[in-house]
Amino acid sequence: MPWSDPGGNGNKNDNNPWGRRPNAQKPVFDIQKITQELKKLGGIFGSGGGRSGGPKMDRKWLNFIPFVVIAVLILFWIASGIYVVGPDEEGVVLRFGKEVGISQPGLHYRLPFPFERVYLPKVAQSRRLVLGYSGAADSLNPGMMLTADGNVVDVRFAVQYRITNASHYLFATTNPEQLISYCAESAMRELVGRSKIDDLLTSGKGTIEQQAQRITQNLLSRYHVGVSVDTVQLLEVSPPKVVQPAFTEVTAAREDMERARNEAQAYASSVIPKAKGEAAAMVMNAEGYKQQVVDRAKGDSARFTDILQAYQKNPKVVSERMYLRTMQDILSHTQKVIIESKGQPVIYLHMPARIPAAVTSLTSSAAVTAPAMSVAPPVAPATNPAALAVPVSGANS
Repeated sequence: MPWSDPGGNGNKNDNNPWGRRPNAQKPVFDIQKITQELKKLGGIFGSGGGRSGGPKMDRKWLNFIPFVVIAVLILFWIASGIYVVGPDEEGVVLRFGKEVGISQPGLHYRLPFPFERVYLPKVAQSRRLVLGYSGAADSLNPGMMLTADGNVVDVRFAVQYRITNASHYLFATTNPEQLISYCAESAMRELVGRSKIDDLLTSGKGTIEQQAQRITQNLLSRYHVGVSVDTVQLLEVSPPKVVQPAFTEVTAAREDMERARNEAQAYASSVIPKAKGEAAAMVMNAEGYKQQVVDRAKGDSARFTDILQAYQKNPKVVSERMYLRTMQDILSHTQKVIIESKGQPVIYLHMPARIPAAVTSLTSSAAVTAPAMSVAPPVAPATNPAALAVPVSGANS
């Protein structure tokens, strides 16, 4: 049935060959108009033009169309060898599957496929792998490890690495990330198996992280993976959930012990320096007293030697001087009584009631330091007290 046939429904306006109903919606595409345009194109590329009498085209130009299409395709194929290496990438060029060069960042060209192809791994990017326990309820999770003291812990850790050799990273193994994870897990299991649970939970994390980084790097270097391990970080170390309550109690007891130990150390730090200071002060006082006694003894000895030498030169003068000085020291601490030769009224000098307080204190201190000595009070002689008598004017009146 031709496209221009009105169809079997007798509707001259319906040109649908499948017999569209009169009340159906008009299609989006005008089939009749499209048919007319196709006829015009057929007249252009036909031998003698179309029935509509459209413009004619020389047949000789049609012979060059396949060559033009092939040339355009060849240009696109040659241009497909242009590639750009990013600032954080390296280009590994392969020719028939064999590595022929490394491209640095910038614009480059390679032979089109299938002769050469290029891989662009990001060598400056820091990559991260999180391994170990992921919180699942699986009892055979890869993070469950056995410690040296027989405890089971769930370990979750991260490995951060960079690509240092792009060709080794791409071709040394079929799955480099899997190999890195295997090496890191092996190193971590070895270190956890040699450590106690207290070290894993407290101060031993830093040492274990450093050792894990070194062991993992040695294994990867042995397998020529072409990566550099920057850090290995312990993210979580916890006991299994079935023993979590008991472990919490043990941890609380350990914290109480640490707190009591810290308090004791703080008390000792406050008491010991004070005791050391007091001991040092006592030692210094004793040394000072010792030096004082020694110096005094040396001074007394030197003074006695000087007096002895003077006495040997003039015994009488030295004896009299020593006598006078001794009597001065003795009589300076006693009361003086002056009596008239005829037994008249007695005059007391330096009475205790009239002595000032300062003089009294000096007298008492001198009495304490002076050697103990009993001195009898002076008694007026019955016959001739001339030695102590002093004439007093106006005594008879």
